[in-house]
Formats: sequence, C-alpha cells, structure tokens
Amino acid sequence: MRPLFVPAGRDADNAYYFPVDIVRTPCNTGYISSNPRPHRRSWSKLTFLTMKIPYLERFGLVEEPYSTSPNPRYLYISPTHSLALEKTKWTIGAKKGLALCFGAVGTGKTTLARELAQRIEDDPTISYVFITNPSYPTPNQLLRSIIQEFEVPETSKNYLDLLNIFKNFLFDQSMNHGKTLVLIIDEAQTLKPPLLELLRQMMNYESNEQKFLQVVLFAQEEFRARLQHPRFRNLVNRAAMASTLDNLSPIESAAMLRHRWLVAGGKEFPFTAGALDKLYYHSRGIPRTQVILADNALLGAYLMGKPEVDAELIEQVVKDRGLPDTEPEPVRIVRRKTTDSKVTSARRQTNGR
Repeated sequence: MRPLFVPAGRDADNAYYFPVDIVRTPCNTGYISSNPRPHRRSWSKLTFLTMKIPYLERFGLVEEPYSTSPNPRYLYISPTHSLALEKTKWTIGAKKGLALCFGAVGTGKTTLARELAQRIEDDPTISYVFITNPSYPTPNQLLRSIIQEFEVPETSKNYLDLLNIFKNFLFDQSMNHGKTLVLIIDEAQTLKPPLLELLRQMMNYESNEQKFLQVVLFAQEEFRARLQHPRFRNLVNRAAMASTLDNLSPIESAAMLRHRWLVAGGKEFPFTAGALDKLYYHSRGIPRTQVILADNALLGAYLMGKPEVDAELIEQVVKDRGLPDTEPEPVRIVRRKTTDSKVTSARRQTNGR
C-alpha cells in the first residue's frame, strides 16, 4: 500500500517537488494524478498554500471540522458529558463547594470545562475564574493568581494576610452582594500537595448555609488515584459531587463526527460506515484520537482525489501514523488454575500403576 504522505525534495533548480503522482495541486494546470514527472512548486507559493486547510473547499466546509482545539461549539454532549455538566452546575448553584470531573486523556475534559464557563458567563450573579495551567511552584503564587483574576482590590506581601484578604472578599461578595464565586481548574492532576491544601483551606470559608467559594476540578484519572492517599482525606471529604467522562460508544462516536461536520458547514458526510467502524476500533472511543484520524483521513482523501473516506483509507492513515494511541487494546487472556487437572493427573498416575 502506497503511503499517503511522502517526503518532498528539491531538484537542481532548488524547486520544491513531490515525487509521488498522487499529490493534488490546486494550480491552473489541474490535478496531478498520473504525470510521472515531479510537480514543481516554488517556496513562496508553498508557504501561501500551507496557510489554509487544503480540503475545506473540496468538501464544501466553512471551518475545520476536526480540530483538536477545545472549542465548545464543536462539543458533542454525550450522556456522560451531559451528566457531568449537570452535576457540576448543580454543585455550583447549590453552593456545595467542591465538584470533581475525571476522564482519560482525550475524552473532552478541557472542552467541557470551557462549555461550563461559557454557560455561567452570562449569569450576572456568578463571577468565575478559569485556570488552565495550575502547576504553580508555591501556594502563594496560586493564591496571588486567583486574587488577581477575581480583581480583589487589596493585596499584601504576607501570605497569611493575603489569605485573610481573600477570605474577607469572599464573605463580602457572597453575603453582601449575593454573588456566587466559582474557581474552575483544568489539568488538576498537576496540582502539587501544598496547592491542594490551599484549596481545602479556602473551602473552609463558609457560613451556616453555604460555601463562599465553589471549586471545580477537571483532572485525568491519575488524580483519582492520588486522592486515595490519606493526606488528602480532608479534601476528598469536601467533594460534594464527582463525575467521570467515559469513552464514546460506536453510535456516539459516529454522532460526534457527524455533529462536528454539520457545525463546520458540511453537508454530505464523506465517511462510509466501514470508515466509522475503523475509526472507533483504532481510537477505542477516545474523541481526540477520532478527531485526529478523521482530519488525517480528509487530507488523505483530498490528496488522492477520493470523494469519500472509506475503511481502507482509515487503515492507511493509522499505518502512516504508527503511534500507540491507535493500537487496539490487547486481548487479555485469563488463565485459571484449578485443582481438577492435578487430581486427574494423580488419578491417571494411580491407575497406571
């Protein structure tokens, strides 16, 4: 099977060329499909062409449908995503304090976090801060960042004084102005133990009826394992709600790809049923992996002049990618040891005497 993406080179005139005849070029000469001579392309024109996505016009798209950027417009709300979103919103609305959302890499935690922020942004009674990279070296730096984002008017060089300033700010906003203050933290698995202790301490700021600060942590599954340690017991006990984002099912995977295609302005969906099966098989239901493979497949179809993406093209894309995220899960063989075989063996030996 011929590779989709082939190395390019230069000839004696220092012109850029592709040595394989499947390369399509949108120049005035038409599509190159069977010309044995390499097609030359100047460096200046190549730079211009790489500034846009080549297959958009070919498939009638307005935007890139399968980008890995966490754009909430392209978020497909699966049942587990919907449940996690609703549970988190309830925790915030009821002012219960801490909500956790776990998920494997690529299941859509960052996009869901941005969707949550977008949904509460227009509420005048809610003020939120969204931290996307919480791996601060010290609690002092994390606290100063939170205070700065909440636009607290006071400050101090002393850490304990800074805590009191923030505590008074939370009390004033909650009790005197009726505000709900929300702290959303993505990639929470990168939080060091002292930073988690700071969050626990801030969630102690409360009245008899409510928590003054609502904290939502989005984290990978490894964070759940970390929380099993006894040192985090007090933090875990403050978790009012926890959710888990599961891998998509085959039906959900197909619906997600179609949803993104329609949002991008597409009409005729180019992926065959066989292609969808292969996408699910190689991605194991991880949305990010499916999106990456779908994007590669569209580019491959454009280069090869194919009107649709079939199963064979997906297999070719996976082969070219050659990374472990597209390898199917190994089949686990469980071997059970029983005493029956030993007894039978002993009986045979006895009978043979």
